[in-house]
Order: sequence, then C-alpha cells, then structure tokens
Amino acid sequence: MAGVRVVVTINFPNGEIAEQAAAGMVEAHAPVRDREGALQYEVFRSAEEPGKVVLMEHWASRELYDKHWNQQLAAGGPDLDPSLKMSIEFYNYEEYAIDENGHWMAADPADRNSTIRWK
Repeated sequence: MAGVRVVVTINFPNGEIAEQAAAGMVEAHAPVRDREGALQYEVFRSAEEPGKVVLMEHWASRELYDKHWNQQLAAGGPDLDPSLKMSIEFYNYEEYAIDENGHWMAADPADRNSTIRWK
C-alpha cells in the first residue's frame, strides 16, 4: 500500500494538558477519518514523556492529503498554540516484510526494486 505518512509530534508542558489535548484532538478529528483517502488518523500519548502527543496520519496519496489540508485551511486551519514545541514529518509510505533469509523487502512485489539487509 502506497501513500503518504504524516507524523505530527506536539510537546505539551505536562501530562495533564497533553491528556486534555489528546482527548480534544480525538473528538475534533473524528470526521477526518471519513475523508477520501484517510487510511489512518490516530492520536497517541507517549508512555515515557507524559507531555508528548503524536498524531499519525496515513493517506492514500499526497494529492488526497493535500485536499484534506486545503479543507483544513478553508475551515480556518488547525488551532495551534505557537508556544508549543511541534514537529511535522512527511514520508512516502511503503510497507515492508521480512523474507525467509531475514531481508526486508517491499511487501508489494511490484515495489521490490530495493531490499534492506541488516547483516
């Protein structure tokens, strides 16, 4: 399965604020899960850093992610506190599997132009 992976990491001042923010994000973003191309849209809290919240998104294509983002902007954009430490990462999404020899290779045979070897 191809697509784009978006990882948004937000560091809140403490775990209590992070808990409230994560709950609010889950509720506010529920309609996004039904948008065209939304394969994953989940909020996670760190077990090691109580103030850290991570939003994991997986979209079927960059174009569908861009459509989603433009819808967000048209609705006024995300309500973000500029004082929070935040990072946003984008990745081309490609699933891998381990073969019988312990080599990582693309799960889809059509994408097997590279193999990751750890040995």
